[in-house]
Amino acid sequence: MSKEENDELLAELDMEFLLERESIPYRVTRGVSGEQLQIKSCPDCGDDRWRMYFGTDSGRGNCFVCGKGFNKASFVHAQYGHGDADWGQTFVVLRELLTEQGWRPKRVAMAAIDYGQVELPSSSPLPTEDGANLQYLEDRGFNGDIAKYFGLRWCEFGWWKYKDAEGVVQTQNFTNRIIIPVFDLDGELKTFQGRDLTDTSTRKYLFPSELPGTGRYLLNGQNVLATDHAAMGEGCFDVAAIKIALDHDQATRHIVPVGSFGKHLSYGDQNADDQLGRFNTLKRRGLKIVTIMWDGEPSALVAALNAGKLLTGIGLVARIALLPKGKDPNEVPATTVRAAFHAAQVWTPAVDIRLRLRNPYA
Repeated sequence: MSKEENDELLAELDMEFLLERESIPYRVTRGVSGEQLQIKSCPDCGDDRWRMYFGTDSGRGNCFVCGKGFNKASFVHAQYGHGDADWGQTFVVLRELLTEQGWRPKRVAMAAIDYGQVELPSSSPLPTEDGANLQYLEDRGFNGDIAKYFGLRWCEFGWWKYKDAEGVVQTQNFTNRIIIPVFDLDGELKTFQGRDLTDTSTRKYLFPSELPGTGRYLLNGQNVLATDHAAMGEGCFDVAAIKIALDHDQATRHIVPVGSFGKHLSYGDQNADDQLGRFNTLKRRGLKIVTIMWDGEPSALVAALNAGKLLTGIGLVARIALLPKGKDPNEVPATTVRAAFHAAQVWTPAVDIRLRLRNPYA
């Protein structure tokens, strides 16, 4: 268990829930530092004269008999009688308590992936073996865990080799780009993108010749497992921003972000080798709801309404989220992304007509 998750367990634990679960008598009172819990007995010395206090805002307490100070972890450690060598067991108990309380751990990649026959340009997985991440990603709020979740790679010097129509070997230069792998729903690598790190290239995104276009796939679609809800952004960094926002609210951690690679859903392929066909496959696996979170602009809203109609047509519930005008999920705080998600409207013909006639971005 990581330090980040340990810290989160302590922050999220509701002390009143713990006390009620264990039938420990307590009173809610007010002290100089705000609301506090007056607990009948101290878990360390056992005195039961109501001299144990615990601040709900500070997350700290102390016994005025033995003088012992507590945080949430040490209170649980003492309450369950764990010895000095049993701190690992204490955090197991904390996780069990949080799960009962309704807490969900952050989702991590679940699907096994297969790089198959696609040989990526020479690149290093992120974070590196020593835990380093690109400053470019860190500056945008994407840490090593996010880079690992999406399988991002750093191409310092690398080329994509392919054969043209005449069978002649050609190359594309992917130097100084972030490699974004694109997997199918079964976890098999199908294609990739190269995002320019210099912000000086005329081609911000470079696509490998002779591989399928990304428009038929769903970015991160392979990880839509054990959930009934997906949230759809456009590009990789929008999808990453959605994941970060949803991960910070335990009520939305079961929702998996996916990417459409633009303001559209591809459909109509006779073999269902398109994005709508892949959503239909995910529906058979248990997906029920898709919240569309495209850019806050007139054309993006119209495209989202078109996509909502398509998704509804195959039996999914489509929700339309409205981001701030001129912004995408990667350009606003996580709180704004969550607010837009929670306020999303279920697509219906009536909602469709109303938003087209009164487009809030026009």
